Amino acid sequence: MGKYRRLGKNALLMFLGNIGSKSLSFLMLPFYTSFLSVADYGTVDLIQVYVQLLVGICTCTLTEAIFVFPKGQDFSKQQTYFTSGAVFSAATLTLTGLLFVILVFSLQAFSYEGIFTEYNFCIFLMLCATFFQTYTQQFARSIDKVSVYVISGIVLTLTTVLTSLLTLPLWGLNGYIYSIVISYFVAAVYTVIAAKEYRFFSFRRLSRVSLKEMLKYSIPMMPNSIMWWVLSTMNRPLLEHYSGIESVGILAVANKFPMLISMLYTVFTYSWQISVLEEFNKPDYKQFYNKVFRVQFLAFVLFVLGLTFLSRPLIELMTTQGYYDAWKYIAPLALAVVFSNLAGFAGTNFVATKESKYYFTTSFGGGLICAVSNFLLIPLLGTWGAVVSILVSYVLIFLLRIQVTKRYAPLWNWGLYIKVLFGVLVYIGISYFIDDIWINLLCLLPVLGLIALLNKDCIYDFVHIYKSMRRK
Repeated sequence: MGKYRRLGKNALLMFLGNIGSKSLSFLMLPFYTSFLSVADYGTVDLIQVYVQLLVGICTCTLTEAIFVFPKGQDFSKQQTYFTSGAVFSAATLTLTGLLFVILVFSLQAFSYEGIFTEYNFCIFLMLCATFFQTYTQQFARSIDKVSVYVISGIVLTLTTVLTSLLTLPLWGLNGYIYSIVISYFVAAVYTVIAAKEYRFFSFRRLSRVSLKEMLKYSIPMMPNSIMWWVLSTMNRPLLEHYSGIESVGILAVANKFPMLISMLYTVFTYSWQISVLEEFNKPDYKQFYNKVFRVQFLAFVLFVLGLTFLSRPLIELMTTQGYYDAWKYIAPLALAVVFSNLAGFAGTNFVATKESKYYFTTSFGGGLICAVSNFLLIPLLGTWGAVVSILVSYVLIFLLRIQVTKRYAPLWNWGLYIKVLFGVLVYIGISYFIDDIWINLLCLLPVLGLIALLNKDCIYDFVHIYKSMRRK
């Protein structure tokens, strides 16, 4: 029971530290959409898409390695990893800046105009700020500064909100972009000071051997990073080309709501990774893994049902009229996020074994399917083509990772999961044709009853663990 209490305590700490700031960011959506047109929102989304792709490539995804390798090491070894990774990344980002200048001048020479040439400086600044914040925050988690890690996320969100309140009304789109960049830098500086990470930086600790050790782990994750970019964001440039920048804005707003599920998983997964590293080689790990998977799956399903039920009123409440079509895409995107999170959950086994190559091999198939279906479906179906491609590819990656990880922890209760998903799909289908909220609620109740009946043993175990934690 101790491992469940430990996991629950860590997850609760992460949740309490993040829920307020993340909710605040979500509640700011009406403010953002009132000052940003659909095209402006699509532009911001595209800039973040380019940053997501470039940050992993330009820094060899060292943000992943800086969590794994310093953990549990002595101070001098932690210094070695932190310094080596930071110096290497500073050098690669400097080189990236020079390549940016050359590329932009080359594109302008051919009279090419687009978001990359118009906002190249913003993209580079956001790239550096994103890496700096992620690297320092991941290292804080590695050296067990969990409270600093949590508060850093709060600082990031609060700074974004406060600066955007000032900059967005004054400078519109550019003001919003710079508020994001400033917030990442502020959060990173806070992390460095609060976790005293400056003590871990020393040129005397530079080590080619340690850097190679981290790069050996992180470089195989670069293709995986690219694959996840293909899965989640490659559709934006294609949508811009075939359906216009407004469709990018609609998809970005629709995706904001399913990202609540992703937020909860992100909060949970950092606690789960710690538990995996502690419990992986113990005899009851398979049972532990399956119980946690089942509870997580049920939580995700309930959120999907809730978002499906509330999709129309949420869009009307949180956005302006130009964004109203976004409600149609919330349910399938939410389901896609669920499979993405479950694939990430299965992938934590690769952290324990340090077999990072499987991140790529399992996501390659999904990325390939997503790329092909994007090129085939987006010209025909527009935004729906992008949504279908995302959902199918995440389901495939989840199945591939479950297949690989079954040697560590085979997944049980397949029949139960299929029955629950079938009920969810039926309700999603019904909700598209019924606009009345009360009839929608009447259709939702039997699905919830079915889920409760199928999982009564899991509910009993959860209540028992909760009571045990209260007694402690």
